[in-house]
Amino acid sequence: MHSILQIPVPMFLRLQPEGFGPIVIDFRHHAFVWGASLASFPSNPQTVYVETEPTTYEEPPIFLLPGVDLDRLLWVMGLHSFQDARAFWLRPNDSFRLLRWPDLAGLEHTFDQMQMIALLGNVSLTVDELAATAGVPVAQAQRLINALSLMGVLESAVESRIATQAQPAAATSTHRSLFSRLREKLGI
Repeated sequence: MHSILQIPVPMFLRLQPEGFGPIVIDFRHHAFVWGASLASFPSNPQTVYVETEPTTYEEPPIFLLPGVDLDRLLWVMGLHSFQDARAFWLRPNDSFRLLRWPDLAGLEHTFDQMQMIALLGNVSLTVDELAATAGVPVAQAQRLINALSLMGVLESAVESRIATQAQPAAATSTHRSLFSRLREKLGI
């Protein structure tokens, strides 16, 4: 899915996990339709049939709009597609920060996931740092990073992180916020 999202040409996509009907995606409208509930999305399907079809911006939609927000599907796919491993497009030592907040009202999420998203909204963290700061297993933090990255709401900050670490630490005041203490502890 990540590779298809990188294609600059408008595209339709049909995904069909074995035993389920097709998931039809129209990237132009950031929407999809599926006859099943996302709660039944298979976490580790044996086979997924994939069909892409280039289109144009002028072509009519292939399903009745508005459809379902594509972020909901990307969230579920990102959480389950790689089990506890890093998604193949992510580099091991990158740190991440939110570009925009995901619409949590439309995503089934836990308190721990919401807490990690809030952290990423304020500071750039590696997966290990995110797990340690949030007090969750590294695998849980990795699944969240995979999902947010697939949704396109994260930026990788490896270059800016190296530059920040090279700068001398600024003088600290006697009254520091939670995030300034976190930044100091993490050296960012």
